[in-house]
Amino acid sequence: MSEAKIQGARRGKGPTKRASFPSLIARVLRTPPRRPISSLALTTLLSWALLPSSILLPGQSKPSEYSVKAAYLLNFGKFMRLSPGAKFNANDFNICVVGDNPFDGSLYQITAGEQIDGRPVRVVLLEKTDLDKPELEKPAFGNPDSRQCAIAYFSISEEKRMDQDLAAFRDSDTLTVSDAPDFLKRGGMIQLLLVSNHVRFSVNLDPVRRTHLSLSSELLRVAASVSGNRTGEVLP
Repeated sequence: MSEAKIQGARRGKGPTKRASFPSLIARVLRTPPRRPISSLALTTLLSWALLPSSILLPGQSKPSEYSVKAAYLLNFGKFMRLSPGAKFNANDFNICVVGDNPFDGSLYQITAGEQIDGRPVRVVLLEKTDLDKPELEKPAFGNPDSRQCAIAYFSISEEKRMDQDLAAFRDSDTLTVSDAPDFLKRGGMIQLLLVSNHVRFSVNLDPVRRTHLSLSSELLRVAASVSGNRTGEVLP
């Protein structure tokens, strides 16, 4: 692998104020690593992502599009399951970014110190040359190859080579996510969408069903749409 970079309502007198979006996310993400956050917590997170900016308190800034998307990526990891026989990195829970990194530090910040299933969450930047390596070639610098990514986010910069990128993950148990147009139609699992300037997501369960992955019914319940065979779903 070329030099892929690893980065790795308070009570009181007076009217009640809404917690800021970042502090709410922080509360959600403080859930013990081996216990998935509840559907209520996820729904609360999503409802804040969908709030119109007009109801924000003075002085509060609306989170950026990619800050919200970073929160989604981390929480997707808490709502996915691996069945026996799955191929995964036993040491780290790697969230890989394929192509240009649009998160501007927010993904590193929101994953810092986090664990999923007892594995520390790490952010890995993958380049084109990383995905084009032969399957049996071991990555340099101890960085994971495409088969060791728990989640792979495909940047919109990869739109022209999306089919090739997805093919590199075809034999892996990796949750594939992108905001590129027609991502689900091209074989991706979760597509991030902008609906009335708010971030939502849609799910295609058919590619999920071809792996050892399952997505929690709690997650699917708050998706904008779900297509494909529902056997790719598990109960909470």
